Amino acid sequence: MGKPMGTTEGKILKMVDSETGEVMSVMNTDLQYVRSKKQDDFMKKNSEAKEEFTTFNLEAGKFIWAYPEKIQHLIQSPDFSKANLTMVFYLATYVNGLGYLAHDNNNIKMGKADLQKALGLGINAFPKFIKKLTQHEILIELTIDSKKVYKWNEEFNFYGSAKGIAKPTMLVRTYVNQVRELYEATDVNGKRKYSATILYPIFALVPYLHRTSNIICKNPDVKDINEIEYFTLSEIAELLDLTSSKKMSTALSSILLDGQTTFRKVESKNEKYLQMNPRVFWRGVVAPDARLVSEFNMINYNRMKRSKISK
Repeated sequence: MGKPMGTTEGKILKMVDSETGEVMSVMNTDLQYVRSKKQDDFMKKNSEAKEEFTTFNLEAGKFIWAYPEKIQHLIQSPDFSKANLTMVFYLATYVNGLGYLAHDNNNIKMGKADLQKALGLGINAFPKFIKKLTQHEILIELTIDSKKVYKWNEEFNFYGSAKGIAKPTMLVRTYVNQVRELYEATDVNGKRKYSATILYPIFALVPYLHRTSNIICKNPDVKDINEIEYFTLSEIAELLDLTSSKKMSTALSSILLDGQTTFRKVESKNEKYLQMNPRVFWRGVVAPDARLVSEFNMINYNRMKRSKISK
């Protein structure tokens, strides 16, 4: 038997034995195609990567999209304090698929009283903050059925598919439950565990997250991990307008999310840099490396172990 040869007749591809002329197989090119092993391997890896990311997102929970450059815009604005930036991120977690701020359980649009209760602001601080948001067109006030409701500017955050709005590489995933947990966490006395100002660095450092490692760096879009120019601790302190890099590092490491550290300090031969937990923010277009996730799990496990021993 000779080698199979391909011949086409219209939309039909026939595989014919070169010696006998026998038709070995027939394929409709409108419905079928031939794929090389290299292409097959690529498709398989791509499918596995999608499954891994789906699994990670299911575990991390619901997320909204944020634009890193818009975050930098708010940081640089003299109108927004450190606490304000934290509250912007927190409030954005209530954005629904239509862009309104709404309750999760029933999708009912939130009014002023709802927003004030969620933020935990007093009668003097709340109107000032809302006024800033409307003046900067982050929040759009509307009246529907005689009730004042609020729509969020999708140029800052939005919920749902990014298709037709922006490339995922331009965005960062903000995991809703984790942001809320950090903002709403209370101590044994029922008082807020972290002030909005203490949480500020978490949100202010989002634009500097490297997209495959979550290292705080100067060139977050660089592909080769060897070329990452990470910020030193003193540079991060300066970036955040904080006085002491040592106190900053200790403070960031002490912010816990469901028992896990939000930031971890990595040291090697006098070199130090920070990484953020990918369960809070993630800029990558594929799932974070399993090793990165497991390293945060390891820190949590050891902290819990020491805590039990001390008791």
